[in-house]
Amino acid sequence: MGAFERLWLVRKCGHGMGMRYLLSSILPIAVIFVITAVLVFSIIFITSVSKRIDRMIEVLGSGSIYVYGPFDDSLLPQGSEVALTDATEALLYASGGERAIAIKGIEDGYFEGMRGNELGIAEVLQDVRNPIVISSSLSSSLSLKAGDRVALMVYESANGRARPYLATVAAVFDSVYPQIDSRLVYAPLAIVGEGRGFEVLLPPGSDREAVLSDLVSEDIPALSSRSLYRNEYANIEASLSALYIIFALVAFLAAYFSADAAEFFMSRDKKDISELLLLGAGKKRIARIYLTLTSIFVLAALAAGALLGVLLSLLSPLALDLIGRREPAFLDYYVRSFSVDVPWAMIALIIALSLLVSIVSMYISIRRSTVANIFVR
Repeated sequence: MGAFERLWLVRKCGHGMGMRYLLSSILPIAVIFVITAVLVFSIIFITSVSKRIDRMIEVLGSGSIYVYGPFDDSLLPQGSEVALTDATEALLYASGGERAIAIKGIEDGYFEGMRGNELGIAEVLQDVRNPIVISSSLSSSLSLKAGDRVALMVYESANGRARPYLATVAAVFDSVYPQIDSRLVYAPLAIVGEGRGFEVLLPPGSDREAVLSDLVSEDIPALSSRSLYRNEYANIEASLSALYIIFALVAFLAAYFSADAAEFFMSRDKKDISELLLLGAGKKRIARIYLTLTSIFVLAALAAGALLGVLLSLLSPLALDLIGRREPAFLDYYVRSFSVDVPWAMIALIIALSLLVSIVSMYISIRRSTVANIFVR
């Protein structure tokens, strides 16, 4: 780019032109700024919540992988946790009411590793009769707290009968995924059964499907959490699929408003353009200048919108927590707490693709509306 083009672009970008001129240049691409902020916020929020739901299905459910029988745990990644469990249905009776529950039988030390850390279970009451662990969702619905006594009517599938037990609430953890934990109760394995299989909880970030493939290749019967909880994962997939719809809409709007901005800039500068034509500047040269000028403003809008979207996403866990406290039922199918995970590569790709689509749209618009046509209006 020559010295003339650089000087012209610096001038038209607002250098020395005053705040009013700069605002008139920003307004045509303000919509791009807004929709980019919404898109980036949506991407970060949905991906962060989806990852948290995925992890909570593993922690609260049957682990990352459920193995039906003894196996060699040397096939697992370092840091994996293996726990013998069993599960059945039961009725829980408390002073605050009764509830049909899913009861999971666990052994001592079940919450001493990753599960206890991720669920926030710091301490479980010891030396109590049949200790059980419940979520705050179940606790609040039945007015239970640590130390309270309850009665359990546990169904014994092997004997085809129900058996009563007296139990004590040994710990209450903050509900993280009400769709699962609002009716989940952890109890001693001896109450539930002898153990049907082993829950394998992999460290965060592990390749679950690769580990499952290794186990299956050794003729070890196992299923991943994705297979065991298809309905819950359908919720995640539906949320992620919404991103593609949003992105397509943003790309279309970015293309439309960037072309409109190019038209605005050229119409605003008709007098300057006419003087350049009289001085011998070619139409292609002027068109190239305004394509670059509009691209600069569009890129600035995309970058600023992305930055605002990231900043808003950092506040989303607080907003979700407030919603969960005021309207708990609103979040029954979503997690109530999560950490923000910014997919920088995806955001950079979206900005690049949006800019590319906008440049193509602006180029077509400028070619269709030649400099000469602007003066005819």
